[in-house]
Amino acid sequence: MVMFRYKALDRQSQSVSGEIEAGNESAAYKRLSERQLSVFEIKPVTRSKTEGDFTDRLFKSLGSGRIKPKDQARYIRQLATLLDAGVTLLEGLTSLSKSTVHPELAKASDAIRRDLRAGNRLSAAMGTHLPQLPRYVPRLAELGEATGQSAKALIDAAERMEFEDDMREEIRTALSYPMFLITFGTILVFLLFVFIVPKFAGLIGDNTDNIPAISKLVIAVGIGLEDNLILVLLGLSGLIAGVIALTRHRAVREFFAGLSEKTPIIGALFIQADLGSWSRTVGMALDNGADLLAALNLGETSLRSPRLRRQFEHVRSEIRAGKPIDNVLDENVPDFDPLTIDLVRTGRSSGRLAQMLLFIGEGQEKDRREMTKRISALTGPIAILAVSAIIGTIVISIVLAMTSLYDIAI
Repeated sequence: MVMFRYKALDRQSQSVSGEIEAGNESAAYKRLSERQLSVFEIKPVTRSKTEGDFTDRLFKSLGSGRIKPKDQARYIRQLATLLDAGVTLLEGLTSLSKSTVHPELAKASDAIRRDLRAGNRLSAAMGTHLPQLPRYVPRLAELGEATGQSAKALIDAAERMEFEDDMREEIRTALSYPMFLITFGTILVFLLFVFIVPKFAGLIGDNTDNIPAISKLVIAVGIGLEDNLILVLLGLSGLIAGVIALTRHRAVREFFAGLSEKTPIIGALFIQADLGSWSRTVGMALDNGADLLAALNLGETSLRSPRLRRQFEHVRSEIRAGKPIDNVLDENVPDFDPLTIDLVRTGRSSGRLAQMLLFIGEGQEKDRREMTKRISALTGPIAILAVSAIIGTIVISIVLAMTSLYDIAI
């Protein structure tokens, strides 16, 4: 049993506080509700570090991992489904705190419920207690609160999150095979240089005057790696750790995003994904009652490309000045083709801009899927050819060295 400290309102709307013992927070809340108290804050009494058994601490350590995007999407989907079925927001959060498989999401549900009882809005509570959520989720929740369509807004947010998770999974799956080939090939080449090449270098000895230049280079690299193996491994470990540390900085991520954007084929894939994400996010915001400027601001948060972000910031400033969105996009975003601009113009003139942007987003994302499949079909054979070429060069250089040394005709 755990001791909980609570604050609540009684039947006369007077504030009361105290402590209650229960098996968990939900049980404590239920017991207080039976006393006809409206609880707006409840939390366990802090215990000393020596209290609590080993099982509780072990469960907490095993279950406190990072919340995955798929878990977040499922959580928002479940909340939206409960609201759409007529369940109140507080009841839905209570249900989720008991049923969700991730302990951190269960804690977040309890915390959001406490904030709601204290008079805070769902959008603010979600932003506070679920900071990992994409920025458009609290914003859509806020729009749902303003229009009285919280269920629809959260369903749209869940669908968007599920799509983004599927997109990440598709890209990860498409790149997993070539990355495996590259990793395996790199390890194999490293082992050849460290363990095989030095043995042939020992057979050749110092008589390297007649061997080809490529053979000399391969042998020198092999001997250098063997003699400095520990330093090389430490250097590689430091390099990997440094790259991981650098990628946590936003400026570095934006630099690599801009660099990848200029990469042939891969750059076009990233641009296509960004444009589709922007179109769908803006359309989704408009469909949930946001004004155009607010929707454009929300759409900018979905962009990874620094160049596109600057272009769309300029788009928003010109639309604020009174220019029509289709003309502004045509002038400032050259990555949109003429057909897309015509569709935006049609949506604006017909008053169905939200639906048209959603349609454009679906088309862009469909093209991105096709491009991902083509890249996946190409990268595998290219990786095999690259690894084979490197290994073949090493083998041929050794053969040439041996034949040159012993004057073997080939």
